[in-house]
Amino acid sequence: MTATRGTGGYMATAGMFDGVHLGHRHALEAFADEARRHALTPLVFTFSQHPLDIIAPSRAPLLLSTAAQRKALLESVLPGARVEILNPADGLLKLDSAAFLSHIADTYGARAFAMGFNNHIGSDRATASELGTAPIPVTALPPLPGMQINSSAIRREIAACRFAEAEQALGHTWQFCGNVVSGKQLGRTIGYPTANISAAEPRLLTPPPGVYAVDITLPDGSTHRAMANLGFRPTVDAQGAPMSFEVHILDFSGDLYGADVSVRFLGRLRSEMKFDSLDELRLQLNADAAAARNYNSRVLLNTIA
Repeated sequence: MTATRGTGGYMATAGMFDGVHLGHRHALEAFADEARRHALTPLVFTFSQHPLDIIAPSRAPLLLSTAAQRKALLESVLPGARVEILNPADGLLKLDSAAFLSHIADTYGARAFAMGFNNHIGSDRATASELGTAPIPVTALPPLPGMQINSSAIRREIAACRFAEAEQALGHTWQFCGNVVSGKQLGRTIGYPTANISAAEPRLLTPPPGVYAVDITLPDGSTHRAMANLGFRPTVDAQGAPMSFEVHILDFSGDLYGADVSVRFLGRLRSEMKFDSLDELRLQLNADAAAARNYNSRVLLNTIA
């Protein structure tokens, strides 16, 4: 949907929008329609980290997407909209609803605000019906009939390795973003060099430990089939070692240290196992590589539908 630029400033909305799934998309389309009706340009705020990371860290969810991913997805859903990333650690969560609306009006030029009819904003957790005397007009968006998709349900699908179902609810591929860091370089000694991947941001969601068929996208935009081990490497590391994420890219050679990459999980091949020798491990990796190469994932959406 095209969010045409209004002539009278911005109508804003705010949310985590984790994953920017199909439920978000429907809500954003309703928001864009409301902004157009008032001749205002949509202005969407997302957050650099989940507010619960600050308010109640033990309750904060792992995230489906980085802030950069959310920004790009929001811009693709609403072309022409302005998308801003707010840092909730900058005292934002201490603002009550009136102060928050004044802040976005003064800082970003927002002239109106739209929110779900049962959502809350500000430290006073005000609803739209309680904001009749707010610094800028507040519009309550109507409920979306029949739309049951939410980020928590998608996280549960990924935790169960149901990647096809997760991507159907998202309406686009789910990509884990990270950076290639140096490792112990043991894999190359048995014919399976790996890219050791560190998450691009703290608290990004991963599936359970195991071996997976994946596609990895490199900085040049090329995508390659690969196999990934997510876990504790019990054959070569001592008990209590930190979790690692290693990806062996099939039919590829090159130096990726320092590269930003994204990994799409296609399917789980097996649980992580401890082998009695590196030779046994190599034989299993041969089988894993063949399984990853021939993995035929369910056909999924590659772009926002």
